[in-house]
Amino acid sequence: MFVSIGVRFEANVEALNMVETAGNYSKHRRVPYIIEEDGKLKTIYVPAMSGESLGHAYQELLVKESKALNLPVCEDCEKFEFFKSMNKKHLEKKIKPIPKDREKIEEAIIKSCVIEDIGGFLYAEKPPVKRTSAFQFSYALPIKSIAIYATTEPQLHARHAQTVGEKKEGASEQMIYYVETGTAIYGFTFNIDLDAIGISGLTNKPVVDEESIKKRREASLKAIFRMLSSQQFGAKLSRFFPVGNIMEVAIAITEHPFSVTSPIYDNYIEKTEKRLKVVANTFGEDTKFITTNDEKTSEECLAEMINYIKDKNII
Repeated sequence: MFVSIGVRFEANVEALNMVETAGNYSKHRRVPYIIEEDGKLKTIYVPAMSGESLGHAYQELLVKESKALNLPVCEDCEKFEFFKSMNKKHLEKKIKPIPKDREKIEEAIIKSCVIEDIGGFLYAEKPPVKRTSAFQFSYALPIKSIAIYATTEPQLHARHAQTVGEKKEGASEQMIYYVETGTAIYGFTFNIDLDAIGISGLTNKPVVDEESIKKRREASLKAIFRMLSSQQFGAKLSRFFPVGNIMEVAIAITEHPFSVTSPIYDNYIEKTEKRLKVVANTFGEDTKFITTNDEKTSEECLAEMINYIKDKNII
């Protein structure tokens, strides 16, 4: 079973994805973006969030949901340090001595860590072993039709040195710094292949028992629910928590891989629904499409998603 979620959210005065600091200036991530204006294509630069940033936040919440369900999480991932068994030093924390067989290495990692089972890993020693992530995140980018209004603007702040008592020689009484903030209505896509969880990417056979696979799938869905309902993604939340909200979600549940039309387009809900009907008619498959509206919140949509998949005995 495959789940695809399109998300739109409004974020004003946010610093969700900073990329570099030059002196006292912290710069927001920006990307080139093609838009159409007066019948002509043009490129503008807009604020953005990387899929890496969203993926990191998702995996942090996946750690918490996995532990709540008593599922195994390795020592590194438990600390939100997603090294993913990249070399002998990290793999030996899970299995020692390290087997010489690729299948046994993959099996040991999947059994010992849900995060690397679902989020993939690359063991870059001999023999190298790669596991592709079961989930995918796009970049979060401004909605196409109003991308021209998306902005970045530096905000001035100051830290003050101690002025009473002992004062260090040469220390400035105040240090100014700038944080570049973004404002936009963003859209991004999240996909997850539930059929890939707990299954070897080398042999296509189950590595853990069916009950454990169901619990791992459940943790993967609860993690995206937590991420969207709490808005716990991105950087600088302690002082630049975005002023805004999750505006819309569109969820497609299918038997095989299918991705919702990107929410950067204004008609993405109608277009996704139309595409799903063609898939259902052509392949004779069950599909489910859930969207927010005036009466249904994003949390209600996500709960309906989990209940639907539970009724199908997938979790």
